[in-house]
Amino acid sequence: MTADYEGLATELLQVNGALLQLPALHLQVRLNQGEPFVLNYLLLHHQAHPVELSRSGAVSSARIAALLGRLEDKGYITRGPDPLNNRQVIVTLSPKGLEVIQSFRAQVLRSTAQMLSLLGPEDAKEFIRLRRKLLDNLTQQ
Repeated sequence: MTADYEGLATELLQVNGALLQLPALHLQVRLNQGEPFVLNYLLLHHQAHPVELSRSGAVSSARIAALLGRLEDKGYITRGPDPLNNRQVIVTLSPKGLEVIQSFRAQVLRSTAQMLSLLGPEDAKEFIRLRRKLLDNLTQQ
């Protein structure tokens, strides 16, 4: 008996589409886009060049430049010359930006934990195991 992978794919797309409308998943998506993505990247990496942000976020350098401008106007980041190469700019979180992203991450974490609790401990662990297996298999290709 062979699996109907196209049928399963159709069902998965429908489920994922519906899940993305829910607050818990919507917050997770937001953490990986736009301003929250840049702030989160800087939190995890301490500093970055704009080209790194562009590559990691899979967005154009023009989009990153606009995001950095807005974040700098809000006082969330600082930009300055890279001490190792004065021709490059290095971006870092400001104390205000650190506070904002830590608060947002805490909100995402609470929401995600609440979502996982709906599955119960065993199913939550299995859910994560399967997603990790998929990630591992896709990154090995």
